[in-house]
Amino acid sequence: MKTNNKTGFIFSVTSYFIVTFLDLYFTYIATPNLELEGNPLYNVLFFGWQGLITINVVTFLFYCLVAYYGFIGYKRPITTETDLKKYLSYISFGDADRYVTMMWKIPKFWGPQIACLCWSVAVILPFARLFIVAIWFFMILEIDTGIFFDIVAAIPMGRIDFVIAIPGAWILSFVWIAKEFRLNLKEIKEREKEGKKSD
Repeated sequence: MKTNNKTGFIFSVTSYFIVTFLDLYFTYIATPNLELEGNPLYNVLFFGWQGLITINVVTFLFYCLVAYYGFIGYKRPITTETDLKKYLSYISFGDADRYVTMMWKIPKFWGPQIACLCWSVAVILPFARLFIVAIWFFMILEIDTGIFFDIVAAIPMGRIDFVIAIPGAWILSFVWIAKEFRLNLKEIKEREKEGKKSD
């Protein structure tokens, strides 16, 4: 059964577009010559505004692909498993009895793993990048946030968005599993109702 969450896809893509635009806009206001820019594309590769904008366009398009697969493109396997461990084992290995703790074995089917990653990344990235927007906003208004700036300064190149996105995506992967399992149970119940009606 194909995933079809167009609302989630549209909301995520729109959110990421807005924070991307605000990041670039506030960066321009705060540091038109990019002297305060901590992005390695500028500090290491010496990209100017044209390069930064181009990279942001490319990453936005890539984000759209990631979000599309996570919210719409993933084809959910159909299974009658009502036990979470057996469900995970089935969608990963095609065998409900092959479950291993933390699912450390290489899966036979990569679709669920990729969908989990795509969905988690698509959900967390707009939120994580919003912190970068907040930093520029505080700098423009010369608001002293005290400990917030101290924390950001301690992070390599000030990439607090990465620090938030990586553990955030990992935590959200469990949310994805719970969501998919719940949808699977709902599908089972609906099929049982249809079966009773046909009888």
